[in-house]
Amino acid sequence: MPFCCFESDTDNNNFVMIDNTFITSFMPEMNDKELKVYLYGLYMCSYPLSKDNTMDHIKDALNLDENELVDIFSSLEQMGLVDVCSYDPIQVQYKRGDNRTASKQYKKEKYADFNIQLESYFPSKMIVNPNQYTQYYDFIETTNIQPEALLLIIKHCVETKGSKVSGNYILQVARSWVSEGVRSVDQIEAHIRQRERNAGNLKEIAVAIGKTSQISEEDKDLYTKWSNNWGYDMPAILAACKKSFKSMTKLDAVLDDCFRNGAISALEVENYLKNKKKLTENAIQIIKELGTYYDNLAPVVEEYVSPWQQKGFSSDGLVMIAKYCFRNSLKRLSDMDNLVDQFFNMGIISDNALQNHFNQIQKDDEKIKAILEVLGSSRVVTINDRDMYNIWTNVWGFTYDTIYEVAKLSVGKAIGECAKKLSVLKSAGIFNADAVETFFSNSKIKSTKFTESDRPFNQDTANLTTIDDEELGNVEM
Repeated sequence: MPFCCFESDTDNNNFVMIDNTFITSFMPEMNDKELKVYLYGLYMCSYPLSKDNTMDHIKDALNLDENELVDIFSSLEQMGLVDVCSYDPIQVQYKRGDNRTASKQYKKEKYADFNIQLESYFPSKMIVNPNQYTQYYDFIETTNIQPEALLLIIKHCVETKGSKVSGNYILQVARSWVSEGVRSVDQIEAHIRQRERNAGNLKEIAVAIGKTSQISEEDKDLYTKWSNNWGYDMPAILAACKKSFKSMTKLDAVLDDCFRNGAISALEVENYLKNKKKLTENAIQIIKELGTYYDNLAPVVEEYVSPWQQKGFSSDGLVMIAKYCFRNSLKRLSDMDNLVDQFFNMGIISDNALQNHFNQIQKDDEKIKAILEVLGSSRVVTINDRDMYNIWTNVWGFTYDTIYEVAKLSVGKAIGECAKKLSVLKSAGIFNADAVETFFSNSKIKSTKFTESDRPFNQDTANLTTIDDEELGNVEM
């Protein structure tokens, strides 16, 4: 069986037949995607043996993914337009006009009161499409919303949009409210009252942005998102308003930008919008110092520069860090981000603190360079060298002079040899530079003259000594 076909054989023609019943009873209540999918599938039915009569073809033609396409055909099945004969693989059979009835049937008595109330909201418009009723029933059954609550939503939509409001729009509003957890009569009433209170704030916002058209339901939805989902109060929203907007959607884009960059309060919004140009300029400076390039600076500002400045780093401070990163072959923004986090955790944030830190690094580098030269190496100082030197001085407690004396005993060796000797000294409690050469000289003599008969304990307890000849013997002199 092909992907799409009619429920029985029909003549192939160079045109697609669309009957009047479909146009009058089904099409008005279909959204754009449903209509496109139905018509394209109807076209495919005319060529059941074509190699293009496949799921992949209709996906590519209409730019839809497979899950979305399956959902749409399921919706068309509920309308009574098609039968989904199989889901794996999916196969769809189009119904003829006289066989189109919704696949799910409801007893008239169950929704009799609902129907009466529904029809009262459309006194000048007779609901001639039985599928519209079924869609309401399906919504009630699948969401467990109270029928009276859905009627309140329908009434609200009629009052705000007029009696010509479509069933699809009503269901769209209903789905949105249900997704927010609003489904009982009390919740719907409270939700409507809140939206009415928001109307006053929306009028104030409209004046601030120069909007002259009527406040729409979509505008109310945007305000709900700003206030409930994003946490913006009126002062913050007004801080984002500009006279040239004239559109709630443009204001939404500005607030979205502020939200993604952590600007929530009125002061934060004002500062972010005021400094946004400076943030971009700072991003340009940083990536220039890193020696890299980005076509689009927006993600750089959003993901890195703005969060860094929110932590308290200045533009000049970030440029200093970028220069340090470049000198140490850290050319990715993610590498710089890790370093910024380290400085933040250490409390090194202000320009002065950063400058003092880098000055100290430079002084330490000069000392490390001297140690390397004693060892016989002319290479540059690395981050690993700095980390070891930091541990030797700040954790182990050795002075530069002591480390230098150890280096003099490790000529021709790697810097790791210094670490071995320093570890032995630390275990022996020797930190004085003057004692280094004597200690290792005596250790060498002792190790040379030592015989097994000199050992004051047996072999089984040899590993219990703190610093023995075997440990010292492993240190290259």
